[in-house]
Amino acid sequence: MGPAPAGAENRGAAGEPEVMEPALEGTGKKGKKESSKKHALAGSPVEGLLQPVKLSRAELYKEPTNEELTRLRETESLFHSSLLCLQVEELLKEVRLPEKKKERIDTFLREVNHRVLKVPSTPRTELTDQTWLPAGVRVPLHQVPYTVKGCFRFLPPAQVIVVGSYLLGTCVRPDINVDMAVTMPREILQDKDGLNQRYFRKRALYLAHLAHHLGQDPFFGSVRFSYTRGCHLKPSLLLRPHGKDERLVTVRLHPCPPPDFFRPCRLLPSKNNVRSAWYRGQSPPGDGSPEPPTPHYNTWVLQDMTLESHVQLLSTVLGSALGLKDGVALLKVWLRQRELDKGLGGFSGFLVSMLVAFLVSTRKIHTTMSGYQVLRSVLQFLATTDLTVNGISLCLSSDPSLPALADFHQAFPVVFLDSSGYLNLCADVTASTYHQVQHEARLSMALLDGRADDGFQLLLMTPKPMIRAFDHVLHLHPLSRLQAACHRLKLWPELQDLGGDYVSAALGSLTSLLEQGLGSRLHLLAHSRPPVSEWDISQDPPKHRDSGTLTLGLLLRPEGLTSVLELGPEANQPEAADFRQFWGSRSELRRFQDGAIREAVVWEAASMAQKRLIPHQTSSTGEEALAAAVRCYDDLSRLLWGLEGLPLTVSAVQGAHPVLRYTEVFPPTPVRPAYSFYKQLRERASLLPRPDKPCPAYVEPMTVVCHLEGSGQWPQDAEAIRRVRAAFQLRLAELLTQQHGLQCRATATHTDVLKDGFVFRVCVACQREPQILREMRSPEGMISLRDTPASLHLERDTRHLPLLTSALHGLQQQHPAFSGVARLAKRWVRAQLLGEGFTDESLDLVVAALFLHPEPFTPPSSPQVGFLRFLFLVSTFDWKNNPLIVNLNNELTVEEQGEIRSGFLATRTQLPIMVIVTPQDRKNSVWTQDGPSPQVLQQLVVLAAEALPVLEKQLMDPRGPGDIRTVFRPPLDTYDVLIRLSPRHIPRHRQAVDSPAASFCRGLLSEPGPSSLMPVLGYDPPQLYLAQLREAFGDLALFFYDQHGGEVIGVLWKPSSFQPQPFKASNTKGRMVMSQGGELVMVPNVEAILEDLAVLGEGLVQAVEARSERWTV
Repeated sequence: MGPAPAGAENRGAAGEPEVMEPALEGTGKKGKKESSKKHALAGSPVEGLLQPVKLSRAELYKEPTNEELTRLRETESLFHSSLLCLQVEELLKEVRLPEKKKERIDTFLREVNHRVLKVPSTPRTELTDQTWLPAGVRVPLHQVPYTVKGCFRFLPPAQVIVVGSYLLGTCVRPDINVDMAVTMPREILQDKDGLNQRYFRKRALYLAHLAHHLGQDPFFGSVRFSYTRGCHLKPSLLLRPHGKDERLVTVRLHPCPPPDFFRPCRLLPSKNNVRSAWYRGQSPPGDGSPEPPTPHYNTWVLQDMTLESHVQLLSTVLGSALGLKDGVALLKVWLRQRELDKGLGGFSGFLVSMLVAFLVSTRKIHTTMSGYQVLRSVLQFLATTDLTVNGISLCLSSDPSLPALADFHQAFPVVFLDSSGYLNLCADVTASTYHQVQHEARLSMALLDGRADDGFQLLLMTPKPMIRAFDHVLHLHPLSRLQAACHRLKLWPELQDLGGDYVSAALGSLTSLLEQGLGSRLHLLAHSRPPVSEWDISQDPPKHRDSGTLTLGLLLRPEGLTSVLELGPEANQPEAADFRQFWGSRSELRRFQDGAIREAVVWEAASMAQKRLIPHQTSSTGEEALAAAVRCYDDLSRLLWGLEGLPLTVSAVQGAHPVLRYTEVFPPTPVRPAYSFYKQLRERASLLPRPDKPCPAYVEPMTVVCHLEGSGQWPQDAEAIRRVRAAFQLRLAELLTQQHGLQCRATATHTDVLKDGFVFRVCVACQREPQILREMRSPEGMISLRDTPASLHLERDTRHLPLLTSALHGLQQQHPAFSGVARLAKRWVRAQLLGEGFTDESLDLVVAALFLHPEPFTPPSSPQVGFLRFLFLVSTFDWKNNPLIVNLNNELTVEEQGEIRSGFLATRTQLPIMVIVTPQDRKNSVWTQDGPSPQVLQQLVVLAAEALPVLEKQLMDPRGPGDIRTVFRPPLDTYDVLIRLSPRHIPRHRQAVDSPAASFCRGLLSEPGPSSLMPVLGYDPPQLYLAQLREAFGDLALFFYDQHGGEVIGVLWKPSSFQPQPFKASNTKGRMVMSQGGELVMVPNVEAILEDLAVLGEGLVQAVEARSERWTV
């Protein structure tokens, strides 16, 4: 961020109080071109930050009004903080419908009512005689079987009324839907219309006639059909205004019978209203067995009968209680963010409205409560009440003829009865969906009880799509296969009840099968069916197989995530036969250590990647190679602890390398160099790459910090300490070679140790050295302590880095997916050519935040889910106005985190643009001090925001994810110059995003064995070339490269480099002299620079591609 602007140090020091408010200028996003160009010159260091606004003392300390005192009392008693209160109020303002729009909608509704009542009648015909329908409209119902008794004629509706959330004032934006109940006259219905879909056929014909006449009316901009909550037997008609108001509102017409037309006792869940002989075309069996009940069919008829009574009930309960209405609006937002209200069987806004009415009737919610209190009360009820076991009822009647709750539990998985006592409001909600609602409610209550500052953002503003919320996502496609499954499983009663909807019929058996198979591994199973899209009135209705894809989400328990054993019952138990039948040939008897003989299933999985795929049932993803390197490090650590002959004993050995915290993108493998690729320098017992061979394999040493015990013999001078440390490095190499036969090479700063093919770089550390480097002596001889670049660098490498490595190593043990997520995240950042701007540690900490602070999710258990959340966090986090607090080992209390945020705001202009706070680093953000720059961070945010929807769409594609490397390929069209490199001299060429089909041999022997010579370490020609470019042209351009096998270096000219500079002899590098306005000025000599780029990289550079259209001198 650079130094604070002038006056920043004295801001607020003049005795005038300050209040933080968002800056009004400079908060907009930069243009896409500017952000992607990554300009080198930072803008204003406070651009987009919260700025202090000065208030006079009289304004700040004036007495509060009565209204303000009342609001303060409410905030203190109802909310965790005044910020949460303000956030809830602002959200409600955003989702409420403005009064001006209400007036326009009311006008449209009056016109709809008037025009519907004017639709002409038709003559009486048989239900199967539909020749009277015009050619331009189709019946919005699958009439299978087609033959059905009964007659039909169209008569204008008895009444048209508004029902639903619009009338109650609880509808929420952005999509405003108004439901209108169109009551069909008694004259067109008959007593037995409840049988064999007759009522639904008449309902569909009624809609078709309405659609034909309203579709010809120029007043309507759109007239289309849709299914009501995904139910194929209940279409509705969608009307939208014409012209500029087309997106103002969607009116949904629902034909319904007169309220008391059908007798409720005929529609009990135990009754049958779809005869097998009619539906299946078979005569009933002669054994006298009863017809199977049709509870869902009966429920759908009852739903149409109760539209008016339900809106009257809700109107009475909600009435003028604004808090209840606000609570319903907040609950709808909560459901929408979690995608719980979608499609058939979703937990709709209507259900939560009725749930609020129930809680009011049981006095668990009071009409004087605020919207936030209503939200908490409903979430608490959902989190603690299992409606799959103990149903609830709004019915207050004690009439013994009413069906009991137990009757409904036999027919439906979730039970919530309306005030009539006959209708189960949750009839379409599956047990899986309700358990998902419960799971989300528990997470939300934990979030609210945690009193986090960002609780509102996480609870109501963070979307939770299935692909980001579940460990495994399965797609069933095409859905037509489920039809065959229904026939094979003989699910005829379910098909009969559901009107042929074989997806819903098979869903219960499918989820039960998965729950039984996954057993104790499974924490939550969810399913999602996308809403069936609306269709034109001239088209046939969509078939069941056209409803897209059935998606299943699996949330697994951490302890069972990678288990290879499925433990069954003991062999002599009656359940053993069921276990064997379920698992078939995979089940086998096994004797366990406790002597028990049990049925068991053992899965073959050699790697962590295969273990993660056990729930699905692949090459290794690298965890095993990392574990091998860590085991070798542990062995070396024990050797260092046990060394004899050192003047001081070893007090601690700590790892300080990404490999040792399981986050190295490409883990090292044991190396055994082929000597034909090297010249041997026998006098130094080392190797030198041969220029006539391809660049040898890249070998990176793993840093290990070795602390020695404290002693008064350590010198007090920094240079003397360095020399003593160098002597220890030499002695260390000598002892490791003598006592353990290890190949070592000592330098003044470190000792490289070759062990089992791995190379470790052991650095001896003196605990007092950073303190001595801070000592500053004044001319008078006084000693003061002040941080210096050298002391900060040494403290970071010898104290902060080992502590961080240890903490993240522990996090990996707790969350096995951490390694995969961190490596994917770093690979993606580096693939975008932005790796140089971010340290390994900063990216590791961003990923760690996903596991330590997963709200509103649970910690990710698979790498792909964690990577999606990484992209979301990077693209949505407010890096300018908030520090990312990573509470390692849960050491920071809530109060301490609040103090950190306050301190951050007070010193914001002195901190880097990206601030990451840990318990050991609460103020300085040591891992982001050297980068990224504001422009590089902004580019990463833009790229993450673009990559996330692309990757989510790919992973949710039922045909397969396709090429997921698409999001890893960098956009090269943003660069001014591209430098193409020769693969021959890229040692990590095979690590490229698009791995080459063939590459050069890198001089490694495949057979394991001891090596007598130390391999060449850290030799990477592209990185050495980049260092030269930055040294030579760093003031003119920025250079970007993917260190993992990239073949292109991207070059961006700094905007300032093309501004004419005064002629100076010291300013001639890369510039030429021009005359401008009679004065000699210096401008970049682009042609010479491009030539120098090729000359500096001779042998490595294949071509320099100048994109002259992107820049001008």
